[in-house]
Amino acid sequence: MFSSVRFLLSASIAVTLVPVLAAPALSAPAGTAASTSAAAAGQPATHCVLAAGRVAPRCYGTFPEAIAAATAGRVRTAPADPRTAVADAGFAAALEDGAAILASVVTGIEYANISYGGSTLTLTAPGRCDDSLDADWSYPSLPSGWNDRISSFRSYNNCAQQLFRSTSLTGGALTGILVSTANVGATANDQASSITAN
Repeated sequence: MFSSVRFLLSASIAVTLVPVLAAPALSAPAGTAASTSAAAAGQPATHCVLAAGRVAPRCYGTFPEAIAAATAGRVRTAPADPRTAVADAGFAAALEDGAAILASVVTGIEYANISYGGSTLTLTAPGRCDDSLDADWSYPSLPSGWNDRISSFRSYNNCAQQLFRSTSLTGGALTGILVSTANVGATANDQASSITAN
């Protein structure tokens, strides 16, 4: 009766499209390319996730959604207010539980405001940081909307972070290698364009 068209969206997602006479409009699921584009068009999506070595983040409407995505659904109990996550020992333990054997771990959470407030950018990598201070993972170019925006951050999974003024970890270090700071300081505030996780 109707012909269908099958599209492979990624290695694990296939979609079969079947024509219908009058289909209701659907919004894109959070974290998809369509919802990320919608966020760029002015719709609120204030909590993003960026994998090491990538330039395009996935963005979500809430902090718990972003954390669930960053941990592949393993952590579904993130506080609704990202500011409370910093002092929540249970949240930190959940992020670090079994992280050494996972394919993706949270290395840090960047905050748009001082004192861990505002929008968040959750950084992920294929594994934990080691015990040395050399760079284990890098984020050489912060995504649109996050360049020159970081005011505070907190690291996880044995990582510490260093912020750099320009892309590709150039332009000079804005901070020392820190695990956490509620205020990156006047010189670094809203100036970072790249990050290392050490």
